[in-house]
Amino acid sequence: MFRNRTMATLLYFALLFGVPRLWAQTASFSTVSAANYGSIVAPDSIATGMGMNLASVTAPSTGLPLPTSLGGDQVSVADSAGKSATVSLYLVAPTQINYVIPAGAALGKGTAQVSGSTNVQGPVLISNVAPGIWTANQNGTGVPVGQVVYVSASGTQTVQTLFKSGSSGFVTNPVDVSGSSGAAYLVLYGTGVRRHSLNPVKAAIGGTSVTVPYAGVQPSYPGLDQINIGPLPSSLAGKGDISLILTVDGVPANAVTIGIQ
Repeated sequence: MFRNRTMATLLYFALLFGVPRLWAQTASFSTVSAANYGSIVAPDSIATGMGMNLASVTAPSTGLPLPTSLGGDQVSVADSAGKSATVSLYLVAPTQINYVIPAGAALGKGTAQVSGSTNVQGPVLISNVAPGIWTANQNGTGVPVGQVVYVSASGTQTVQTLFKSGSSGFVTNPVDVSGSSGAAYLVLYGTGVRRHSLNPVKAAIGGTSVTVPYAGVQPSYPGLDQINIGPLPSSLAGKGDISLILTVDGVPANAVTIGIQ
């Protein structure tokens, strides 16, 4: 499995210092996937809870293990079986809290409760998988946070990011699938993937099926998953910006865009 702690660390800081956003509220505390803002989350995945006046300060975690209290706030999740657990926190801020869904949470509709500087709650919908892929622009669309790893015939690895700065945010950094740089493998980062069944996780790039040799835990940070895809076929050459769709136990993640030269 390809591992890159530097890229995982970038995601960690995005969770801590990403600009808080306001979504349409369906409850006093609305929980979504932190990766793609989907309304369903999975056990042992990273979630974002949104609301108003959730905390009196913005307080990020300062390291591992993650704390269960930040800025005087705590979050607990009571699952569909009635079992309640205090969760680990990445960030508390006035309009959002980033936290980890308990690994042992029962599936179904539960309740997330914020206590401390405020006292609010809202529903949390928990499924076995809820795949989400992080994107460089932190909005669930566009180019993913990730890399291409080129593996030469001798086994030497060369790493390139899938994104680069553009005039209005991040854009694709084209991938060479000709073989001249070596076999090309994609490494993406997400959450809500690790509990998939023995059925293979599937990836389609521009409609072409590509092997997924690994989809599971990325050990750097709680709730973070990694997906390795490839080798990419040379038949994709010249396609430009195309869609990548990951499907986990029949559930599609948010579509992301990669560039192929």
